[in-house]
Amino acid sequence: MFGLSSVLAQLRRIFAVLTAMMIFISSGSSMDVTVSQLLVRGVHEYVLSVPSYSFYEPTAKIPKTGALDKTADYTMKLAKNESEYCQIAFQMRLNRSNLALTCTDFTDENGNTLETSLFEEYYIKTTGETIMGSCPDPLVPVTADYKFSALGCSNYPFVIRVRTTADTPAGDYTATISLTSTTQPDNKYENLSVTVHAHVWDFVLPDAPSMDTAMGLGKGDIARAHRVDVNSEAASQLYKNYYEFLLEHKISAYNLPVDILSDEADAYMSDPRCTSFCIPYGSDEQIRAYYEKLSTNEEWLNKAYFYPIDEPTKQEDYDRYNSICARLASLYPDYNMVTPFYVNTVELDDGTHYSVDLQNGKSSIMCPETVVFDGESFSEKAWARQKNGDKLWWYVCCGPSPTSDYCNLFVQQDGIKHRLLFWQQKQYNVTGLLYWCTNWWGDVVDSWSSAHTTPWTGADTFGDGNLMYDGYRLGQDFPASSLRLEAVTNGIEDYEYLTIAEDLFGRDYVDGVIAKVSKDLTHYTLFDAQFAKVRAELGSAIEKAFG
Repeated sequence: MFGLSSVLAQLRRIFAVLTAMMIFISSGSSMDVTVSQLLVRGVHEYVLSVPSYSFYEPTAKIPKTGALDKTADYTMKLAKNESEYCQIAFQMRLNRSNLALTCTDFTDENGNTLETSLFEEYYIKTTGETIMGSCPDPLVPVTADYKFSALGCSNYPFVIRVRTTADTPAGDYTATISLTSTTQPDNKYENLSVTVHAHVWDFVLPDAPSMDTAMGLGKGDIARAHRVDVNSEAASQLYKNYYEFLLEHKISAYNLPVDILSDEADAYMSDPRCTSFCIPYGSDEQIRAYYEKLSTNEEWLNKAYFYPIDEPTKQEDYDRYNSICARLASLYPDYNMVTPFYVNTVELDDGTHYSVDLQNGKSSIMCPETVVFDGESFSEKAWARQKNGDKLWWYVCCGPSPTSDYCNLFVQQDGIKHRLLFWQQKQYNVTGLLYWCTNWWGDVVDSWSSAHTTPWTGADTFGDGNLMYDGYRLGQDFPASSLRLEAVTNGIEDYEYLTIAEDLFGRDYVDGVIAKVSKDLTHYTLFDAQFAKVRAELGSAIEKAFG
């Protein structure tokens, strides 16, 4: 007969097994070990600390708590000369410390590799009227000596990003993600290795983007964040680093890192990745000098634009606007100028006018806020001007509101909205995106402390004017990226896919593809898997067309 103590011990073991199983089941995760393994180990705390994981599409935003999905495998798909990423999230049952995370290079059967980067997703505060808590956004590079601690039942998401070059061999690549306890490196119950794949399509995205970008980059905020004087050489070098970081993400900042009139500027203006740059609205002598230099090179002339006035809405605004245009016409023949506007019609002294008509023959780059496309007669008027040679860009900022159905770049929005903005851009024949700033940090204590970057624009405009984070916190002289910045880059690349497809298959085909994910500006899919499926079909069709 068993003694009472033996019976009690056995009951304790059974109770522990049932408790462990309930923890696993209640978390929504699959069992990582069998019941027999639990019994053999006596349900030691190591068993309860077995990590769970799931892969996610790049457009997903993973909450800090809650059950993980159950996607055990993932394949990224990308063209040559492109970047793409996916996400992996881990969850522990118990608190864990001294965890290491590594990722091998993606390698094909012939030993070719892809540039591979790993980032921890940092959660930033988003506390306002319609959202409480925090959302993932900043991306912290995972270095060779990286370690982290994990609270039980919390989610720890990471970004796995790959980049290809024009010469990358097409085909299938594989990498291994390893989560390891540095204190128990050989404990199979504590550690985890996961395979992830990448498929490279056999076609190349061009170095020169097919769409224009024009985004603000503030030298002053960079200097303040890095604790240097704004007029110092160090500040100038930091601005160059940040400017180049944006170029690597296929984004052109408003201002070049150097004076346009300097010899050093020539390389920046000729860089195929640079789609636009702003000419300072200075003295008559300066404006004439800019024209004298830029008119010697058609490429420079086409990229250069003036931006002296923003969002005119009243008679006095348009009086100033007309004066500026008259001045530029006399100093800089056939000047390019952008004048963003967020209203379809304007009330002036002589009656109601369409903004797009008021700027006809003056601002050669039309740039409405996206919502203006839903205004009466706007699309027809804008497309008519476009056919006559004017450019058509659009912009988002604190508007459209985060509580509206329009796509934007707010931290708390579904990630798919950031990406669909560029599909809608192609849908509406828009060829450029303007965004007022990428590093507006002056209204927060530091860029990592709060996402409420522009409190003067509303209670919920989280991340407005900020697509990246200062590198000073990480000890680096370039910025930290974000989920939203990576989404913008991928959206620009998606626009490239659609442009290539339009050349190959015609506009009707492209319209049909876009219709699978976006009906119009406020009706579109929110399903990450549906978006990924349509993008994969598009990439495969392009590859097949290239033979």
